[in-house]
Amino acid sequence: MNETKNMNKEEGKMVSLIKRMEYKLASSIRYKLMVLMLSVMILPVLILIVFLINISQKNYEKEVVTSNESRIILAGKYVEEKLKESDKILFASLIDEKLIPSISQSNDENIPLNFSTLDYIQDKVSAIYYQNDHIDSISIYAKESKQVYSLLDSEFRVFRLQTIKETNWDKLGVNPNYIFNNGKTKQNFTLTRSIIRFEDRKIVGGISIDINWDIVDSVIDMLKTEQEESSVYIINNRGEILYNPNLAAKNKGFQRFVQQINNSKKEEYYFKTQNSYVFFQKSLNNKVAVVKVIPKKVMMKGAAKAIVYGIVISMLSIILTIILSIYMSLKTTKPIIQLVGAMQEVEGSNFNVKIKTERLDEIGLLEKRFTTMVYKIKELIDKEYKSEIATKEAQFKALQAQINPHFLYNTLQLVGGMAVAHNTASVYTVISALSDMFRYITGKQGDFVLIEDEIEHIKNYLHIQNERFEGNIETNIFIEEGAESYIIPLLTIQPIIENAFNHGFEQKVGKWKLTIEVENVFDDIEITIKDNGIGILEEKLVELREQINNTSNQLFGKGSIGIKNIAARIHLYFGNDYGLNITSERGKGTIVVIRIPAKKKMEGLA
Repeated sequence: MNETKNMNKEEGKMVSLIKRMEYKLASSIRYKLMVLMLSVMILPVLILIVFLINISQKNYEKEVVTSNESRIILAGKYVEEKLKESDKILFASLIDEKLIPSISQSNDENIPLNFSTLDYIQDKVSAIYYQNDHIDSISIYAKESKQVYSLLDSEFRVFRLQTIKETNWDKLGVNPNYIFNNGKTKQNFTLTRSIIRFEDRKIVGGISIDINWDIVDSVIDMLKTEQEESSVYIINNRGEILYNPNLAAKNKGFQRFVQQINNSKKEEYYFKTQNSYVFFQKSLNNKVAVVKVIPKKVMMKGAAKAIVYGIVISMLSIILTIILSIYMSLKTTKPIIQLVGAMQEVEGSNFNVKIKTERLDEIGLLEKRFTTMVYKIKELIDKEYKSEIATKEAQFKALQAQINPHFLYNTLQLVGGMAVAHNTASVYTVISALSDMFRYITGKQGDFVLIEDEIEHIKNYLHIQNERFEGNIETNIFIEEGAESYIIPLLTIQPIIENAFNHGFEQKVGKWKLTIEVENVFDDIEITIKDNGIGILEEKLVELREQINNTSNQLFGKGSIGIKNIAARIHLYFGNDYGLNITSERGKGTIVVIRIPAKKKMEGLA
């Protein structure tokens, strides 16, 4: 009876434990992710262990073949490129204007010119010899005199050939290509070219250089990835070894290698024999080949290591998978909890909430979008608040400025009438311009005007200034056709021109020049104002740019409506993508570019 009771208790505990686990899984996304990731990640790792053991040898073989194929192709191209570079040394000598006449002269010791000619040839071969570290010797052959000028081991010699048979000079011809031969030693090769007189295409001699094969040692070292296990050769199409960098013994069946290489197709770079893997790349029109031989035992060693490494890595992967699944589940659910907390903060009117994230997945995107949304809400609230304050302050300033405008108009008209009565037309035009300006400033309804109205206002202002400074101002106004019908914030251009007079022209000596250009650039309007004033100091220009680019500047601060307030108004009306750009060079003048969107009528703008 007691045993039965104990068993029932144990079963009850087990059922209770299972129910608690089921409840945690049902109520927590964290535990669900943990169990799911463990199940999904461990099973593939176990399958991977078996898979690695079965195919590790094939993978290793494929890796070795692929890497050696690419290296042998690169080595062949490198050898051919070095041969071409060596040929350039020969070719450069052929276009020497003094060399052909020098070797064409007869060998007459009574002619003094021959001594200077000999010195010239000696200098020529010495320059080529000492400028190229891989050149073992250089020779120039004069066909007419059968003399050879040679530099070998830093010793310059001149000798006459009795016969040119069985020498490279016997093979000279009009062929534009060089002659390639194996060198006198197993460690170098010879390149020979004919020297042809351009006037009659006659062969007057030849030039030959012996180049040490160590010129390609860098690429040979690249091929020696298996250290002492593999062998690298450079051979010709007859199977002769042209270069054996490590003086390795020939592999068995080497002649069969050569036969298979010669009979191979264009896109073939390796083949297998009973005991070896042979990689090759033909160069120089199949006359030369770079050959690498890897014994099969190297592949077997590599495969055994790969199997051991695969088992060790797989076991570590299982452990890492367990840790990683727990970590990922915690990391995945943590930002969700953090996001919920941030939403609660915003619900409590805290718009300074920022979620910093470096995640690139959907959760990271959700965090970034949430931060952007909160920022935009805050920005809209701030913009609405600033707009309301700015409107009230603008209305207050306008009230201050409007000191009975009708009385001012009547007074100006009275003064204008008096000026006409006394035949002072210039006074009348100035007063008329000033009257139009005040009417423009105080009579407009709303914050926006047409560009043509703003420009007309500027013309009145410039007329007054021109009269004031006795015609010392040269102005040029250009408006692109159609641009005059777009809208612009009221009094955008005049403060910039005022700055030009107050700061640019104030100390300027000579004629003052002012240019205003209005252009339609894609979907924007660009208004460029140029002057030839004294310019702005670099420190002041940097400070001014910082102020106009600072979107948090308060609108309508102390003083008159200046450049900073213009930039702030444009940012407020059209956004931070629009505004002012100022460039200036001390002593040469200043350029201000106003950029606003091309809008007609109000189109929803305040």
